Amino acid sequence: MGWRFRHSFKVIPGVRLNLSKSGLSCSVGGAPFTVNVGQRGIYGTASLPGTGISFRQHLGTGTAIPHEPNSELHPHSVTPGSFPTPTPSPVPRLTPAPASTAPVQEVRSASTELLTSESLKELKRVIQTAHEEHDDISGQLDTARNEKAAASQRYHSWDNGFLFKRLFKKKFAQRKADLETVTAKVAELEEQLRLTTVATQVEIAKEQAEPYFKMRDEFAALSECAAIWDVKSYQATNKFRERTTAEKRIDRDRVTFSLGTCDLIQWEQKVPHLQNINGGDLFLYPGFILYRAAKEAFSVIDFHDVNGKCDLVRFQETESVPSDAKVIGQTWAKANKDGSADKRFANNYQIPIVAYASLALKSEKGLWEEFHISNPERMVRFLNAFNAFVASFGV
Repeated sequence: MGWRFRHSFKVIPGVRLNLSKSGLSCSVGGAPFTVNVGQRGIYGTASLPGTGISFRQHLGTGTAIPHEPNSELHPHSVTPGSFPTPTPSPVPRLTPAPASTAPVQEVRSASTELLTSESLKELKRVIQTAHEEHDDISGQLDTARNEKAAASQRYHSWDNGFLFKRLFKKKFAQRKADLETVTAKVAELEEQLRLTTVATQVEIAKEQAEPYFKMRDEFAALSECAAIWDVKSYQATNKFRERTTAEKRIDRDRVTFSLGTCDLIQWEQKVPHLQNINGGDLFLYPGFILYRAAKEAFSVIDFHDVNGKCDLVRFQETESVPSDAKVIGQTWAKANKDGSADKRFANNYQIPIVAYASLALKSEKGLWEEFHISNPERMVRFLNAFNAFVASFGV
């Protein structure tokens, strides 16, 4: 019976992601019409099912867009999508001190509307449509299931008895019809929910699969570091007034790195997930980065659009030192210009200087996220694996 309780909904086509040496391509839809976005542009393919007849036409330019390192943002940037070997950076952590008058520089990405790579806008559109339809139908399905539970209770309260279903036969029949109707409604909405789920197939060539899963393994090890922080802002210090050798004050919060999934993309594999306090979480899928800021706010970013920078940071640690971090020196809460203790302060005390890894991710479209890692050695191993993966497919 064609109930059609929800008369209009969009059947979301399947999405096939193919990652090979030539790069990432995305096929949206299926017979009789498929759109393919890849390195050579956007193509449409129309076919007649069962005949073997098809027609392919070029629809526009695709990913053939030059990717240039942003030297203004990162003086030490390398090829987009890869990271240099970390080198020491003279950016110590400031100990607690009176507020500086210098402006606070927030580490924050631009709006998700601006971050998506040109080559991946079609993929984002499909994911967004699916998410909106899925949310709409999910709400209606929850309501229908509540209606079914109430109708079932009303019907079975009489059906399990003896008197009312015989005295009020018409009302009993109506209760039965109501239950059948709402049961059909739930079944139809469940089917529509299935049809609005993006069925994502990710096919990775062997030459890319091996380095991707190696990178994922190294990320899993990185996620076990004793401490990972999201850097939220920087503020320059007044060294003379604050009696410190630190150049900047850093505001940071603890975050978690883990292998996880994002509900926007249905894929059976878990991917590297970088939690982010001051912006969207990042998910490292094969061929692209998914930036998820909120339920309906996300971006899809090509790895090659990302400029990375990694440094070793000398950090004046005022909190407890993580178990896997290395103390490389000492300073004073109140220090003279030469680093010696300022003896004018009676309760002056020493502060450990700890070596951390600093990871910065930026793009010309406005991505800017930074993290501090307590174990630089694990960061180096992850970056080596990350660079090998990105190098395995084309720019």
